[in-house]
Amino acid sequence: MTQALFKFRESQWDIINYSRGLVGVSAVPGSGKTFTLSHLAAQLVQRLHSRSLKQSREVLIVTFTNSAVNSFKSRIADILERERGLLPYTGYRVRTLHGLAHDIVRERPTLVGLHEDFRIVDERVALAIQSEAITAQMAEWAPRLESWLSDDISEDRRRQILARDLGFLLERLVPRFISHAKANRRTPSDLLRAFSMATDPAFDLALFCIEVYRDYQRSLAYRGAVDFDDLVRLAIDALSQDERYLNRLRERWPYVLEDEAQDSSRLQQEMLELLSAGKNWVRVGDPNQAINTTFTTAELKYLRNFLARDDVKERPLHTSGRSSRKIIGLANELVRWTTKEHPIIPLRQAFIFQEIEPTEPGDVQVNPPDAMSNIYIHPADKNLTPDDELAMVVTNLSKWLPENPDRTVAVLVPENNRGFLLARQLDELGLEYEELLRSTSETRAAARLLSTVLRFIANPATPSSSGHLATLYREVWLPYLSVLASGEDTDVPEQIEKFLRRLTNVEDLIWPVEADLPGRAALPELWQDDLDDFVRMTRRWLAATSLPIDQLILTIGNDLFIDPPDIALAYKIAVVLKSIARDHPDYRLAEFVQELNEISNNQRRFLGFDDSESGYEPRPGVITISTMHAAKGLEWDRVYLMSVNNYSFPSALDTEEYIGEKWFIRDNLNLEAEAIAQLEHLITHDMSAYELGQPSRKDRLASAAERLRLLYVGITRARSELIITWNIGRYWHQGGEKVKRPALPLIHLMEAVDG
Repeated sequence: MTQALFKFRESQWDIINYSRGLVGVSAVPGSGKTFTLSHLAAQLVQRLHSRSLKQSREVLIVTFTNSAVNSFKSRIADILERERGLLPYTGYRVRTLHGLAHDIVRERPTLVGLHEDFRIVDERVALAIQSEAITAQMAEWAPRLESWLSDDISEDRRRQILARDLGFLLERLVPRFISHAKANRRTPSDLLRAFSMATDPAFDLALFCIEVYRDYQRSLAYRGAVDFDDLVRLAIDALSQDERYLNRLRERWPYVLEDEAQDSSRLQQEMLELLSAGKNWVRVGDPNQAINTTFTTAELKYLRNFLARDDVKERPLHTSGRSSRKIIGLANELVRWTTKEHPIIPLRQAFIFQEIEPTEPGDVQVNPPDAMSNIYIHPADKNLTPDDELAMVVTNLSKWLPENPDRTVAVLVPENNRGFLLARQLDELGLEYEELLRSTSETRAAARLLSTVLRFIANPATPSSSGHLATLYREVWLPYLSVLASGEDTDVPEQIEKFLRRLTNVEDLIWPVEADLPGRAALPELWQDDLDDFVRMTRRWLAATSLPIDQLILTIGNDLFIDPPDIALAYKIAVVLKSIARDHPDYRLAEFVQELNEISNNQRRFLGFDDSESGYEPRPGVITISTMHAAKGLEWDRVYLMSVNNYSFPSALDTEEYIGEKWFIRDNLNLEAEAIAQLEHLITHDMSAYELGQPSRKDRLASAAERLRLLYVGITRARSELIITWNIGRYWHQGGEKVKRPALPLIHLMEAVDG
């Protein structure tokens, strides 16, 4: 291949011509990182193809998400087939870290003491097992748990917190503790031995987590299973224990390419260093887009330290054609101000100082013209309530969309619930949108309908069953199945619902002995026929309760849904519930109703149609709703960033509130930060250096640094137009301490835009 065939920038060409050694690539947003890495992979595949008779040799590409895996596969396949005349899907392997670990362990499970048929529990099952262990431990730990609560809470409120809120907090805290313990390759026994040296009662928090960790590991062992964190640890153990196996894998994968290296964890670095023998290893990432460090085991220091090594060649990608010069200037100003002027000195390390450079004339990806580019930041002196902010964005979208049907647009929010509220308002206006949230509205709606059906058929003969039957009629039958439900202006459906609620014995309607029931004759004849159809369908669902849960869900789904996407969602839900049934053979319909409720109420991640399998491509004229985290790697012509206030984007100021600090915990402690710090002190056997509260203060800095980078990611998603809004918070009263303000960096950016 010659350079004439393609127009690569010089910086991209330097990377694609890589031959050997350690290379670090710091790539700014929109610099063509995936494009360049795909061409490099194809170049190396061709080199292996032409120089070796061993067809088993492959280029190994490790990336962060499943969607990125599929994107790389399709890109590399296209380059190999169209541009190099090679077979499209041979000569390379693309994996996530956990996928790679699974390949390694599955090939030699006995090396790490596993049976050939070992199971892997997914995140949902792992969290469910941990939740059960937490609940069991909380019963024994009640007095010590109460000592973590603030003193100025009433007795009634204290009981409520112990019964509910603290459990929710622990269900977030304990999984992080366990992941960090496994990332440090520490078993519960290791930690309990270290704990015997701790005298500070504050370490009770770590002990609680260790006890849950021990129960959790016992439960996994009983199932003959491992979780995703175990896979990585065990893969490293396998590579370390059998040198011949390690050498065979090194021979198989002579080149290791790592994408999103700013999200590397300690175990990821260890594994890839082993596989590459510290030789042919290319690490690509952007330290300024490290936005997963506070809720995963990723640490930015691994990429930064790698880039600083003397034996690593730096090949930066600083040129970007994604955004207009105005938007590039705003992103660069955020980095410049943070590194040079941020009033909280430690936060000046949140970014490395590197500027995004616009493209030169003649580049294949010319920056959008500034004449078509606009930046709007809502003024600091014009307060918006959260509802006002939503209304403003929705109104603006409703005016902009009809005039720009050929352009892409996204609304990016800091957290999922804000996106759910936006989706509801767009629904009311009939505006077309797609979601990249924890679960899509279609998934939630499907789960809600199935839950309504299951709630009735789980207990058809209880005192509350008439109410459930009435709800089933109103929420499922009328809008989805009744032939008479297409807009007739009549109060008869309401009469039928009242008739159903008044039933003292539902069986008299479903399996009648007498010819009729009191009140039924008063209904119009046509609606009596509709009621008969409803009863026949209900009988059908009741008769299907003898089926396994997945077949029951498919039976109901096939009756309820007509459109292929909805039928496919029912199938996915059936697969999830089948997995739950396998892990919980004692579950009855009532427990599956609860599982569906958690999906429909956004309490549990469920993939639905979130395009993780194929990669998401924004559609012109369709609004994308996404969290800022999920938007990474994507771009739109017009972008709205919402809720950029000093709660969602704090700056480590003492006057600010922090998401990780719960109001009911004493002394403004962040229990997650304290637990992880206690774990680290146990690992180093340096318990005397632990100071209660200091990890919480340190976490404020870490969270603020990550939120600065998240704002940077949000800004750089926009090609031509950027609208940034903020609100005064959910709990506010004018002049009170609960009123939120624009985020500190946003105030500076307002001045930069105005200037």
